[in-house]
Amino acid sequence: MKGGFSLRRACGVMARWFGCHVVVDVDEPPEVLAPKTVYLVGEDGRHWFAVFACPCGCGAVVNATLLANIRPSWSLTEHWNGTATLHPSVWRTVGCKSHFWLRRGRIRWC
Repeated sequence: MKGGFSLRRACGVMARWFGCHVVVDVDEPPEVLAPKTVYLVGEDGRHWFAVFACPCGCGAVVNATLLANIRPSWSLTEHWNGTATLHPSVWRTVGCKSHFWLRRGRIRWC
């Protein structure tokens, strides 16, 4: 039910208010990424990759492949409150060179 009340949406709003990254399902990544939002890109319930703004604030876009047969790849767990856990860590080798974990919507710096 689009636009109506849902517990998951309400929990997502609360999670974002507390500074957590929340998950949004999309067919294609948006041109402008909202802060603290992890976009799961795919169709028919299959996610190909996760896209989000680098948490360091450098403005870079992080693309994490969720397809197991492509290297490197990550696995993503969606939690009941709309937050996500990404495994393994993300280590940018160019630009800001950030290294972090996304755990239950929170960034944990390495």
